[in-house]
Amino acid sequence: MEVQKKSREFLIKSILDMELDMFLKVNGEGNASCQEQPDTFKKIRGSIYEFWSDAMLESYFKDLVMAIRNERNLIFEKYARMDNKIPQINDSPKIFKIVDIEQKWQKELQSKYPVIYNHFCRDMNLASDGSNFKVYLASELETYSDNTLDKYYDHVKKAFDNGQNHSIEMLRQLAKKSGIKSLEKLEKLMQAGAG
Repeated sequence: MEVQKKSREFLIKSILDMELDMFLKVNGEGNASCQEQPDTFKKIRGSIYEFWSDAMLESYFKDLVMAIRNERNLIFEKYARMDNKIPQINDSPKIFKIVDIEQKWQKELQSKYPVIYNHFCRDMNLASDGSNFKVYLASELETYSDNTLDKYYDHVKKAFDNGQNHSIEMLRQLAKKSGIKSLEKLEKLMQAGAG
């Protein structure tokens, strides 16, 4: 069990290191504020990977290694897809199935915690750029291999079928790491701050 935990920690750390390196090489119109805060980038991305299965982590790790070998920057490709600057990378039907499940999770999150949602989450409006949750997620998923997409879909479908909501669980985990015991408490604090 301890070996498995260390293996997961190694995979997540390696993924975050490779992603951050790619992210810092993305040049848009000036550096994004999150490029100036690598620890925040790792904290947020790391909270996502804590909910991934070992098989997903292993597959995505291999995607990143192959991308580096082939001199591809998956983060650049994601942002280029969000802005429609490059053609579609992957048209797997799994992408749309994953997006559908995760949009349902986002709607539940928005309904239960509207202030948190409005502050931390991408909108589900009709925008056709990266401010839209669907565009952002689909653009990222396009950079994954078919193997990673298969594992990702199986993972979210199983969670959805079991009544879990990974979007809420990830934010709950992130709040706990920031010293706030529950999303209900965070929602109340944010409501008070907004008022």
